[in-house]
Amino acid sequence: MSLSSLTKRCGLAVSISALLLAGPATAQSASLQLINEYPATSITASADLQFAAAVKQLSNGDIAVTTLQEAANPYKGKDQVSAVSSGKAEIGTLFAGILGGSDSFFLLSSLPFVVDDFDQAQALFTCTQPELERHLAALNMRLLYATPWPPSGIWSAKALPDVEAVKALNIRTYDDNSRGVFQRVGANSVNLPFSAVGPKLASGELNAVLSSGDGGAGNRLWDQLPNFTAISYAIPLSYTIINNDVWNKLTPAQQSILTQAAKTTSDASWANVKNRIQDNYARMKEHHMQLNLQPAASMRQALRKAGQEQADSWWRQDKNSDIRTRCAAVLQAK
Repeated sequence: MSLSSLTKRCGLAVSISALLLAGPATAQSASLQLINEYPATSITASADLQFAAAVKQLSNGDIAVTTLQEAANPYKGKDQVSAVSSGKAEIGTLFAGILGGSDSFFLLSSLPFVVDDFDQAQALFTCTQPELERHLAALNMRLLYATPWPPSGIWSAKALPDVEAVKALNIRTYDDNSRGVFQRVGANSVNLPFSAVGPKLASGELNAVLSSGDGGAGNRLWDQLPNFTAISYAIPLSYTIINNDVWNKLTPAQQSILTQAAKTTSDASWANVKNRIQDNYARMKEHHMQLNLQPAASMRQALRKAGQEQADSWWRQDKNSDIRTRCAAVLQAK
């Protein structure tokens, strides 16, 4: 942009010294806020911090990504979706279950017992990414990167020796499918965002939480729920997305920087997530938790039967049926 055109556009006289202070002609500044309801120690919030640092480095400080995590995030639960969709928050890292409240397609990654390991979870994400991006576009969002969570298990006030103990739970679940699975087993289940868990535990309304070791450890669930049962329910994803209008206002150079930082962050998250399982177990033991890493056969069978019924119901939805066919090789690699 020439000096004269810049002057006409802004209605201001721009001095040569000001241009020099601004740096190279191609550099433009941008300030973006990134919301996440999980604490900085969680895998998704850690990824956000890495992303922000990568953007700062790649842009030489011209693009600032400010992370608003846990209590600093002014938006809770489903309000995070509308915040990013409307542009009130430029970027958000949203758990799949939260997005699933707006569009059930996003419940794919948290379908019960559909994937067995991180390689399969990543393959399913890759296979379904075109559909994911179309569904995000309908919400005025664009995908930057996805972050996998360690497998979901049950944090509980009492040990769970068998399926009868599961039936006695008042359990927080994280989406409609997980709520349905535990209802099918006979438990009292309620779908809640993580930000709502603390008060419900304090009031005694909950005695169990479905969450990964990562999310629970980050939120110190061991203070009230000293037992963890590793049922390997799902390997859900969180999606870091940017408001599409915000994206379109960025320059091609700025978009390239965000894309590069997002790829670096995504690659690191998928590479490192396996290590977090044992790290989380070690932290749990340090806080005197009891870990049940081999749940009773009756519990596994009951949960998997209920999970199959719930997943089949989701697959039967018209918009999801073609995914099951096209990604059959991934889904059958068990």
